[in-house]
Amino acid sequence: MNIYLNDLSLQSKKSIMENIPFIKNFIKLIENLSSVGNISLNASHNLWGTPVSGFNVTTGTCINGSSVPHEYVTLLRTLYSKFSLQVADSLPYFSEAEDMKVKSSSVGTACMQSSPVISFTFDGHYTTDTLSGWLQQDEKAISPAEVRNIYEEKPSNYMYLADISACRKYNPLESPMWNKEVSKKLLEGVDFINQDPKARQGLLYHHGKIIAEVNGWTYNDELSKLNSNSGQLRYIFDSSLSFVEHPTAYLSLDMEGPDLAFELCDKRGKHKGECSWDGKMKEPKENHDIKLKK
Repeated sequence: MNIYLNDLSLQSKKSIMENIPFIKNFIKLIENLSSVGNISLNASHNLWGTPVSGFNVTTGTCINGSSVPHEYVTLLRTLYSKFSLQVADSLPYFSEAEDMKVKSSSVGTACMQSSPVISFTFDGHYTTDTLSGWLQQDEKAISPAEVRNIYEEKPSNYMYLADISACRKYNPLESPMWNKEVSKKLLEGVDFINQDPKARQGLLYHHGKIIAEVNGWTYNDELSKLNSNSGQLRYIFDSSLSFVEHPTAYLSLDMEGPDLAFELCDKRGKHKGECSWDGKMKEPKENHDIKLKK
């Protein structure tokens, strides 16, 4: 997964020393993302020539002439070294203003690739899940654009790290919940058990859909309606778009259990067992077959 530095977020009205706590949080955010997914941090070719909060990382000096302790100089140089300088300082550009006076090729490339950016949050700016602005793809074409933004540690970040192409090497009947680390991060702090039945069902539906999708399963509206009735709603997902090396299998979200789990069915709709969100399988004790045709 490619993540691009929002180098527009390097600017700040505060001094570098005032922003050290934000920089430490930024480093921790990168470490957490790297611990779960195989990510590539990218930035523009001229990153080392771009000051962060008025501090020139290459020369180790501040624009205002103030001094920075050696430990923080080393910290910032180590941080810059984490980014691969893959982006040429050329089109496409992203800018928050239509006049394109302040622009970024790094964010522009993220827009073109539908990849997220990662931002510093100096001065309280860039604390939003989506950056809105303008994309310039050539000398004349400027159009509205949005890009996903990672700026703090939270479960939704890890949806960006779900490499669905990895599904190809798994058999959906054997490893339906293969993306365990990302699933675990997405469910941090979610309590299904200590809820009243109505609230639990709301949580199960919301998070069940997310967990199914980051493991490569696609919601099947037609089968969900076919297998639902006035007394029970069924939410069914299939493996056809991602697990392409194997016959289609199906997951039916368990809306009655105390924790997040799915009923796993084979290509004929025959129930094969219950699968918890972390991949643990239980032998079938009840019939949870699903209909595939009217």
